[in-house]
Amino acid sequence: MSRYPRTVLGTVCVPWKGDGTLDEACFRRTITNLVKSGMPDLYIFGTAGEGYAVSESDFRRIAIVFADAMREAGGSPPMVGVVSQSLATIIERIEFCRSEGITTFQISLPNWGTLADTELRRFFAEVCDRFPDCKFLHYNLMRAGRLVRPHEYAELAERHPNLVATKHGGADMLQLVGLMSEAPQLRHFLSEWGYYLTAPLGEPALLASLVASNPKRAHEYLNVGIDLDLPRLAEFHRELSGTTLALINAVGLGHIDGAYDKIIHKLAEPDYPLELLPPYEGATEAAYQQYKAALEAKWPQWLPNR
Repeated sequence: MSRYPRTVLGTVCVPWKGDGTLDEACFRRTITNLVKSGMPDLYIFGTAGEGYAVSESDFRRIAIVFADAMREAGGSPPMVGVVSQSLATIIERIEFCRSEGITTFQISLPNWGTLADTELRRFFAEVCDRFPDCKFLHYNLMRAGRLVRPHEYAELAERHPNLVATKHGGADMLQLVGLMSEAPQLRHFLSEWGYYLTAPLGEPALLASLVASNPKRAHEYLNVGIDLDLPRLAEFHRELSGTTLALINAVGLGHIDGAYDKIIHKLAEPDYPLELLPPYEGATEAAYQQYKAALEAKWPQWLPNR
């Protein structure tokens, strides 16, 4: 039995005003609309959510607003991402969130220097063992300088019962097959492509990016994988491959994740701002219009619920 529900996990990007401050009204509306349209499992401060770029004061304020908005909307327990080069800062941020009633976290490895195996084990011990009443999802990505391998997850899961899930954006089959077979007690949230590859092999969950444009259809994709309806799974994969290319053609390659995810938010929230915190470059209004037009012409089923 996995330690975390098999669901669709979606990110909430942070909308910024022209002066670089939080657009709280837009932020709350986005959260409410995502929950009400069928995506109650949400997190903030991953890569798309600019968790790497926020100041300490912004982190605290946005975490409070997010948790409050999730409770008001009737969402699942809020998940807050904690990204820092400093373990001490990671611990301080978790302590602050706990004081606000937040107990589910998404953690990433500090990456000023790539962690050796013994350092990796110490990182999880310092975080997970310090907060036994909290639940932790590990965001596994090469920006940390290394990936946590499947056999390491198996070992870490045995040591830390509050390590409940992982998140992966890649589609390397050896890694994905290993996750399914060696650490099945953890819930593995995989991208739209990783989910397609592994649904027949285990019980992955779905990490929403492109599918977040239509939460109802995102859950349909999750369920065809659960039901092992392979023809429909392939049909979804063909659709999402097309929308992926359309988004890349509109925005271009080389942008950080939020440039793409904010366009997806904007489909449901037409006044959603596309800017990222400096020095990163967001998408343009022209890119948004191009992607929206592509969906309208070829994949209208991925437009927001009408």
